[in-house]
Amino acid sequence: MANAADRMACIRENLLDAGLSEETTEKCVKLLDNGDIPALDKLLEQHRKKLLEGVHRYTSQLDCP
Repeated sequence: MANAADRMACIRENLLDAGLSEETTEKCVKLLDNGDIPALDKLLEQHRKKLLEGVHRYTSQLDCP
């Protein structure tokens, strides 16, 4: 079984791969360490909405003749 440091390193890497900035990633890690899951969920939901808005923007650009 992976130790906590390895697990946290994997989580950090996944957050960065998902496009979060270093600053936001560190906020997420601190929230997770503190067990503040509702705040973590809110922060990740905001990032998801931002990504989805970008997808919609680029989709509409592709759809323009």
